[in-house]
Amino acid sequence: MANVANCKKCGALFLQTSKRDICDKCFEEQNRIVNEMNSYVINAPEDTVPLDKLLEKFNMKIDEFESLYVAGKFVKISQKVTMKCSKCGNIVPIANKTNLLCSSCAKKLQNEI
Repeated sequence: MANVANCKKCGALFLQTSKRDICDKCFEEQNRIVNEMNSYVINAPEDTVPLDKLLEKFNMKIDEFESLYVAGKFVKISQKVTMKCSKCGNIVPIANKTNLLCSSCAKKLQNEI
């Protein structure tokens, strides 16, 4: 069943026919940016690309990136994009992290609980 909803990004009214919370126009723009980000990282001459640099270049917030990452939009680049573990500071590929922690710190934290 379709509902009328406001787009989370632009605020426009749209006919929501799926779980998507953005309108078709914003969805197309989002896919364009995701494709550009994937191409940028794949073609980057560096072995790794820091996540903060990538987000700054494409003017994307971390929470938007996280939701797209969880949705599987960055599988091709997940080993090449890196971030700092918020606990130990080690640089790890985003594929090897749990939220903002590297897998090692996440395991240690889980064992402490």
